[in-house]
Amino acid sequence: DTDLLARDAVINLHQEKVPFSAIQKAFSAGTMGNGKKRHLVPTRWSITAVDSTLADSLYNRVKQFSPIDTWRVHEFSSLHNRYAIILTPTGWQYEWTEAFIRVLGDEKLVFSDSEIKRPKTEYSSVGGCYYSCKMAVLEALLKEQKQAGAIVLREATEGYVPLGVFNVRENVRNAMLTRGKEFESFKDAFSYVSGTMTLEPEYFIKSGRLLRSLMKEQQTRLSDFTSCKTEHSDGDNYDK
Repeated sequence: DTDLLARDAVINLHQEKVPFSAIQKAFSAGTMGNGKKRHLVPTRWSITAVDSTLADSLYNRVKQFSPIDTWRVHEFSSLHNRYAIILTPTGWQYEWTEAFIRVLGDEKLVFSDSEIKRPKTEYSSVGGCYYSCKMAVLEALLKEQKQAGAIVLREATEGYVPLGVFNVRENVRNAMLTRGKEFESFKDAFSYVSGTMTLEPEYFIKSGRLLRSLMKEQQTRLSDFTSCKTEHSDGDNYDK
């Protein structure tokens, strides 16, 4: 079809459950869009374009659902990476924070980006992983037919080897498939997550704009989380 827009082709193929890798390769090869405007797209750009296109489409569907009714945490670890996803009982808001701990020397490097009131229009400062993660979370919410906000914390520790944003997408998908833990408050949810991470909570708080905003809304302070490395609530299992 030489008349179907590339965006619509990507969305249709995803809805038909075509694997992401196949969609991305077709996009990169210039087989989508108006026949006269088709062209080859560098692999890295095509991956982000497909992730971003799908995330926007999924958001437009998910925003019609009612929010979840409690705070929830989903987790997954693989290949020296740990992911913790805090789902908030709100409309869509999203933050991705990644920390590299002693991956390059002894440094602790933390990067974060977020969207609070509306989807981001400019390219994310943290790169393609922002869109890969966003797409995977929204994909899971659509299956559940629920809306939620999402704060995603990722730690890469010593021994980590960069494997591309596909690794982020699949790990977040795996996290969203696990049994979640339910919590009554943001304080309880973040205390639990802080107790499972290597990095001290102040690093995530300092970097995360949405995280700081939630702390203010929920009237919590950094001192509420300083002891959670050894003491935290286990929450209640949520069977998805």
